[in-house]
Amino acid sequence: MKRLFYFTAICFLLGLNSIIAQDEEKLKFYIDIPAFEYPYNLDAEFPTASMEQSIRLTKNFYYATHFGIEHFGKKRFGIRHKLWSQVIMTVFDFAPIPLSNTWLHEESHRAILSINNIKSRNAHWSNSVKGVDDIDLINFKALRPADITREATAGNEGNLEFVLAIQKDMFYDEVNTWNYGLYWGNYLVNSFYLFGSTRPGSEPLVRFKHSEDSDVHKRDVNGFDPINATYDMFNPFVEYTERGIHPSGEGVDRYIEFNDLSSEAQGFLKNQFALSLLNFVDLNLFGVQQIGKNVKYNFSLRHHMTSFGSMVGANIFFKTDNFGGFIHPKVFRNKENTSFGLDLELRYKMGLLKLSAWQQPENLLYHDTEQKTGGLIQLSLAPKLKHFTPYIDLNLKSAGWVPGNPYLDKNFNLRVGLRKAFHEK
Repeated sequence: MKRLFYFTAICFLLGLNSIIAQDEEKLKFYIDIPAFEYPYNLDAEFPTASMEQSIRLTKNFYYATHFGIEHFGKKRFGIRHKLWSQVIMTVFDFAPIPLSNTWLHEESHRAILSINNIKSRNAHWSNSVKGVDDIDLINFKALRPADITREATAGNEGNLEFVLAIQKDMFYDEVNTWNYGLYWGNYLVNSFYLFGSTRPGSEPLVRFKHSEDSDVHKRDVNGFDPINATYDMFNPFVEYTERGIHPSGEGVDRYIEFNDLSSEAQGFLKNQFALSLLNFVDLNLFGVQQIGKNVKYNFSLRHHMTSFGSMVGANIFFKTDNFGGFIHPKVFRNKENTSFGLDLELRYKMGLLKLSAWQQPENLLYHDTEQKTGGLIQLSLAPKLKHFTPYIDLNLKSAGWVPGNPYLDKNFNLRVGLRKAFHEK
């Protein structure tokens, strides 16, 4: 079903070619090497890239390949290169290859598994995470009910944070490779995944489940991510083994079907699909990267499914010649309460300062009745040298859900790396 929707997205994108065509200008992009992240790169018994490292690596992959395709198109086809380049890039964007959107999606799942000492492998060619033992999932559910729900939502979370990261690069750092296919593709797949998860019968999932043999390591960890997330969200203290026996007779039946959900949970999941359409309120989708003269700005909406329910927020970008900023007011919702949060980023030539504050469910669970106040502070330093920009990010947060950060507990994070700009000659 994903591939069918990819094809639909391609057709729609090509129809928008005349709207989102860029001016002829010298191409510019960055390569970011996220060399080390503490404690993540030391914490896990089975290390993977962190969510933020995966996002940066995937950005590198698409920036470099898009630059190459566009540059070649200019040289080979001249004024006609736009359509040619955009067709090739759009098709390429949906290939399930290493460092692609699909790889990032699965690596985001694995980041949550990794910090909980669960071994896995990225089977991006089949849109899955495999190599996970049932006993690990049984213990995961018993010990970390919020984290197992968040693990199932992390794939789409990673893809949406990837889009936001690109948009920040384009707005603040003037990256100008053609990335609109990535916007449309990730938004469409996110909403389609939620829509497909609300179909009674879950026929593709049932066929897939019955085609598997007795080797548990060949099974995906989630099946339809949003269905599994909703089931665990509504049943946080139900033992993992209550899912029953796999049709092969070996191991636990991991894949929850829509019909297995309660009517309340089914309604919740349908509502998440409706809320996901808010992501399409984004001027970037139509090539509007910034508005204004002295003060430039842009705006979009964002929806995330979380371990405790959902988040809806607004992304407000602004900048002048001397500094920039990003404001992200947001609303959290679980069964019992509605609460609020606010992110504020101040950007300057040498880095940025980010402050966040929120109220979220006390135990980050859907049925929590009490709220807990939390926050985050981040300082990033990035002095620009002659040939490259080294950077260091310091991040301290309380317990709470932050998109792109795999830790639900309180966490201190240090990230170091190098960034280099590339320009078309």
